[in-house]
Amino acid sequence: MLKIKVLSIMALLLSTVLLANAPFAMNRYPDSVWLQYSSPEDAGFVPSRVDKVKKLYEENAFSALLVIKDGAIAIDWGENERRFPIHSIRKSILSALYGKHSSAIDFEASLKALNFNDNSMLTEEELSATLFDLISSRSGVYLPAAAESNEMASNKPVRGSHKPGSYWWYNNWDFNAAGALFSQITGEEILESIQTHLATPLQMQDYRITDGYYVKATSEHPAFQINMSSRDLARFGLLYAKYGVWKGDQLIPRQWIVQSTSAINRTYMSGKHPPYYGLMWWVEEDGSFSARGSGGHTLAVYPSLNLVVVLRVDTFLEQSVAIKTIKKILAGIVSASEGQRNPNQSLVKATQRLPQVKTVPSKYQFKTQYISLDNLPPIRVSFLNGKLFVDWGEGMLETRHLQNDRFVILDRKEPLVIELSDKGAIIDIKTPRLFFIRAANAAKKGSLAEAQLWVEQAVELNPSSPIPYISLAKIQLARGNKADAKETIRIALALAPDNRQAKKLYQGLLIKQYAMPALLAFLLLVLGVFLKVIKAKI
Repeated sequence: MLKIKVLSIMALLLSTVLLANAPFAMNRYPDSVWLQYSSPEDAGFVPSRVDKVKKLYEENAFSALLVIKDGAIAIDWGENERRFPIHSIRKSILSALYGKHSSAIDFEASLKALNFNDNSMLTEEELSATLFDLISSRSGVYLPAAAESNEMASNKPVRGSHKPGSYWWYNNWDFNAAGALFSQITGEEILESIQTHLATPLQMQDYRITDGYYVKATSEHPAFQINMSSRDLARFGLLYAKYGVWKGDQLIPRQWIVQSTSAINRTYMSGKHPPYYGLMWWVEEDGSFSARGSGGHTLAVYPSLNLVVVLRVDTFLEQSVAIKTIKKILAGIVSASEGQRNPNQSLVKATQRLPQVKTVPSKYQFKTQYISLDNLPPIRVSFLNGKLFVDWGEGMLETRHLQNDRFVILDRKEPLVIELSDKGAIIDIKTPRLFFIRAANAAKKGSLAEAQLWVEQAVELNPSSPIPYISLAKIQLARGNKADAKETIRIALALAPDNRQAKKLYQGLLIKQYAMPALLAFLLLVLGVFLKVIKAKI
């Protein structure tokens, strides 16, 4: 505990020194478009070290890497304009919203005092947890939560095993409850608050309020989720690198930035994650901090270096990168940034890379239509500002028309078919994601045959993606069709050799097909020799 307090004091002193001795580059901010160095070397990056970072980047399933040095782009690889899901990075954004209102919030108020519950399930002890306990993830409330992984759910401490405020555990119930309490206390809906307090003043290029949505579960409190581009996340990271100051305005109180990104709790996660946790931020020994999301999405901030790093993974395709690889590439970027800046550096406006605009056919230019398919929630299709959007509960997804009734969902890069009647009413919508949802519903009912039919339609609609094949292989294995599953996985690996799910499935099949029989044969051989020895002795 003493070490954590010392680290917090050091962070406060460091921020004071940095601001007092800030070079001119500390005053550089992007306008509507980022500025970019002509090369990483101009920004002070060592070319040979950048090459090593690029090799690691290309060897893994990263989709984008954006590095900001002194307020301008130093490295821009991949799809940094694409709005990927940010997953748990949302929690650090929520921390910023709390910071905006921190002077008017009593963080020591208990859940009972705030008249806050979850389906009337909380015990008196759980109700004694404070708002600060929630945002530091140590409430001691271990109830089911929206948007938690199977691993999070299965490893969760037993309910009642820890008193509020006494034990840190990365707990989605805390974060979701903190989101609900934010709206209750401030009267602001979270997505609108992000638009007002972050997206607008930071001049985010790609964020739209419709890119956010809520995930519900048995808990009364949903999890908000957002799709956001790297270049917008980088603006948020730069705001924190500058301790809440943006173009002369203190958007987030400096004291809140320091407190929330300081070591408040030790994580005890065996080196798998950073050693400390603040107020919805991961904290390193050196005082740098990061926001992290499932699959490898990372926003890392190094205030002492005036450096911001954004790493993205295509989790639409269920890609992921190992945490040790994330750690290695971040260390490589920091090392690469230690060169000498070019005193004659030149900056240019970064390329916008906007999606190609194509006119939506007039028959699809209706204001809004809804359609219900099977047991799915109503699907909304809307024509807004010359663009067609589809929404099945995961944000309003922008589409681009291809031909006839075929579209592509831009951020997901997923095919979409919208069939209309002669009178212009929607009669069917087809997209792999909806087929997967129907397959999951069928599997829950115990009908694997029906689930397979839905997934086969996803394969037919999107044959160039590995995900439908991986889903099909899982069902084939569940139905005992190992030979078919093996062939299906081979197709997935041909499309995406680095897909970890496909590789894991294939390795599992090989072990069952070859290693297990070989091991059994070896054991039988050893047993035979042993019996012969025993018989000879007798």
